[in-house]
Amino acid sequence: MKVTVHLHTILQRQTPEGPQRRMDVALLSGSTLADLIEDLGIEMPLEGMLLVVNGRTAPSNHILNEGDQVHLMPAISGG
Repeated sequence: MKVTVHLHTILQRQTPEGPQRRMDVALLSGSTLADLIEDLGIEMPLEGMLLVVNGRTAPSNHILNEGDQVHLMPAISGG
């Protein structure tokens, strides 16, 4: 199964060609958002991120489907 991941702000990957903001990721069927984040090696706590799948916020245990559009962004504190 393949999903498209959009990385925002500090989660973008730095490459010699510049920041990588979008990538297609192959996952096993039944993978969750938490599995995806672990596979990407993102060390930010889940509580510190806004997780969006196909335009809607989703919990980390959300099961992903073929072709999903996932946006991962750091949560903004209103402190």
